[in-house]
Amino acid sequence: MALVAPARFARPELIDAAAELLTSWGLDPVQTSATSSRDRQFGGTDAQRAEALNTAFRDPDIAAVWALRGGYGCTRLLPLLDGAALQAHPTWITGFSDITALHGWASGLGVASLHAPVASTVPTTDAQDVDAFRRIWQTGEPAAHQGERRVVGGNLSVLFAMLGTPAMPPLKGRWLLLEDLDEYLYHLDRMLVALGQAGVFDEVEGVLVGSFTDLRDNTKAHGQATDNPFGRTLREMVEEHVVARGCTVEWEVPTGHGPRNAPWVLG
Repeated sequence: MALVAPARFARPELIDAAAELLTSWGLDPVQTSATSSRDRQFGGTDAQRAEALNTAFRDPDIAAVWALRGGYGCTRLLPLLDGAALQAHPTWITGFSDITALHGWASGLGVASLHAPVASTVPTTDAQDVDAFRRIWQTGEPAAHQGERRVVGGNLSVLFAMLGTPAMPPLKGRWLLLEDLDEYLYHLDRMLVALGQAGVFDEVEGVLVGSFTDLRDNTKAHGQATDNPFGRTLREMVEEHVVARGCTVEWEVPTGHGPRNAPWVLG
């Protein structure tokens, strides 16, 4: 089980806590020099972070890579990743938020991955969700809430950034999971408009609306000089841009940046 920091850097205490947790679960944590690397806000240079992932993909004894943190940085790595190695030795890429970029890349290669807590969020994640993703590592079977649905997606902001790139996951016949954190309401509208105009909601089987936490508006309460509220709720935006297109929506999916982060097998 390789511990990686493909986005923001991980402090030594986080790395130690993640290794201790894996050991308590009967798993062998694997670290390299890149695990504790740092390049400004990133967990090492792009080359170092990509090589940490590629090393894990090329090792048939490593069953999963677990992201220590999210943040920002995974899209920078996509051109440097060894897709042939991942296909030759399918490895559970595990995490959420910025890890959505790695999930989309893996889905395009036909390799399943695991949308689940990163190591840094385990202490604040509901125990039932931690147990659920641990069982998926052990069994390879999706959790009961997934059923037979084929799911892709994750963080809306990252998916928006991946539109039109080779790493955008395949959509036909899939359910699209969406969640986000700390965004202005009008940003969410802009991203949903873009996905709609790109035909995303016409192609998927349905949309799973996860948690959208700590949202902001153009008001004094959120640091603006004047009050100019956007005037639409997230539900209204989804109804306008997704439901109105005839796309099925499942609401209040307990997945995202809040205390609930139920796992999904992607791809």
